[in-house]
Amino acid sequence: MRMHGMEADMNSNKGSRIAKAVAPAIVVLTVMILWQVIVLELLEKGIINTLIAFILQTVLIAAVAILVILMAKSIVDQIKAASDGTGQAENSKFAQKADKLARRDDSLGELVRTIRKAASSFAGIVGGINVATKELGEVSEEFNAIFTDMQNSLGMTNESVSLIAKNTIAQADKTNRIKDRIDEISRSISGISDNVNALTVSADKMEECNSNAEEIINKLIEISVQCKEAIEDVRKQADLTNQSAQQIQTVTEIIADISSQTNLLALNASIEAARAGENGKGFAVVAEQIRVLADQSRESTQKINTLVTDLIGNSDVSVQITERVSEAVVEQNNKIKETEEIFKTLNNEVGQVGNAISGIGTEVNDLKNSSDEIGAGIESLTEFADQNAESAKITTDKMEDLKKTVDGCTQATDKVVSVSERLVSFVKDAENAGSRVTQVRKNLK
Repeated sequence: MRMHGMEADMNSNKGSRIAKAVAPAIVVLTVMILWQVIVLELLEKGIINTLIAFILQTVLIAAVAILVILMAKSIVDQIKAASDGTGQAENSKFAQKADKLARRDDSLGELVRTIRKAASSFAGIVGGINVATKELGEVSEEFNAIFTDMQNSLGMTNESVSLIAKNTIAQADKTNRIKDRIDEISRSISGISDNVNALTVSADKMEECNSNAEEIINKLIEISVQCKEAIEDVRKQADLTNQSAQQIQTVTEIIADISSQTNLLALNASIEAARAGENGKGFAVVAEQIRVLADQSRESTQKINTLVTDLIGNSDVSVQITERVSEAVVEQNNKIKETEEIFKTLNNEVGQVGNAISGIGTEVNDLKNSSDEIGAGIESLTEFADQNAESAKITTDKMEDLKKTVDGCTQATDKVVSVSERLVSFVKDAENAGSRVTQVRKNLK
């Protein structure tokens, strides 16, 4: 009776150990489901991003995989221990004596037969447990392969994420440099705008000065025409003066001739006077000739006076014309001075325009340099973007592989759950068999 009680207790303890080994699988599955729900809620609310959610899911999968492997090992160890214990019970010497007792018709024989039935049933349970153990071993191997693939995918994903992070940092640096260049371009554009405004003001001043210069030049042209007319009048007066002078010269020659003749007549009169003595008739002839010459000299003198009067009048006209020319020349000089001042202003404005143009040239060179650097930065950003796109593609592909791996883990987990349910069923059968043995033992008591 004590042996039968020990066997029933042993069977009951075996079932309890197996049940305790399988129960954590259900707890792990429950925790995994809750974890998935929490991560999805945080992701939907925007508390975490996709990368953090992926890391959390990866950590969960790794932890669950480790726990599943540990539980599978523990279950296998428990099942092997239970199987070994059953074999020892069947191979003991007590089993030989039990054959004799089973042939008895009393309560002891019934107890032995009941124990044998329970043992046979338990043997079937142990066989099922062995099959389940093999399946768990296969699942463990599948888990190992899955987690190897998962580690490889995570390694490549980490490399891609690291490359994306480095490229992102490089992009940020390039972006900051491009921003600085854009600020420089903005300042250059502001400087160019100021220079353009200065050029506009200078252009307005130059236009105004040109207008004034044009007016002055027109006046100078008018004054030049007036000067030309005045000079022509002076020339005409000079011609008249010359003509008068020629006439005076002619009259002077006539007077000179008359003077010569008068002198000759005087000489002749002297000679005749000396020769005639008493003869005075010759003096009368000489006197007549002298009178005629005197008349001619008087007429010539009147002509000279007339010519002198005309010459004086012409001289007065010449003086007036000269005064007009002088006034025109003075006015022309004043206008020329004004023109000189205007052109000085124009020169200053031209100098300012030149400085502004030089400043614009410098700003344009700076803009060109900034544009070249921005172009190089954009090329670098494009290269980084291509690398990020390629890394993102790799990450996406690995995420797909990881999804497939997770699906495989899910299927393997479902298989583990199925095997665990079968183990639980076997444990319940073992517990029922132990309960029947216990009940028979109580009846015997």
